[in-house]
Amino acid sequence: MKAHKEKLRVIIYTPHHRIKGEVHLYENSRLTDILNADTATKDFLPVTNVSVTDLRDQSTSEVGFLSINRKFIELVLEDDEAIALDKAKEMIAKRKFTEALQFATRAVKASPSNAEAHYYYGFCLAKTNDLKGARAAFEKCLKLRPEPAIAHQAEEALHTLGS
Repeated sequence: MKAHKEKLRVIIYTPHHRIKGEVHLYENSRLTDILNADTATKDFLPVTNVSVTDLRDQSTSEVGFLSINRKFIELVLEDDEAIALDKAKEMIAKRKFTEALQFATRAVKASPSNAEAHYYYGFCLAKTNDLKGARAAFEKCLKLRPEPAIAHQAEEALHTLGS
């Protein structure tokens, strides 16, 4: 029988790498529970949907699964960017645009080069009637060269806002 697990986006630092990915927590457990698990029997921390950045030369690679030796983990953080962006989308789906704007603002601050965060920030600004701010956010989104779907939405939003 498989136990229900919740995915949590994290950023893990080792002496030479920044690792962004998902750890899987058992239902009603915390990140500290998995990190403090008996290391005598569990030397490695499994992480999925991983982006690894070498801190020496900034090269990045992506893999579906990685096992990290716990002995080399120096720091583990919840990924504020992913959490804030997910919460912004959740609030937008509930049509709670003021709350969504707070999360979108956090997402942009956590990752200023994330085009998708700028798109949702602009969307929330437009929905809260800050049209000048929305225009600037959509333009910033496009400057960051987002994925095609986000680029299309940003371009449509700018068109809707008018020149």
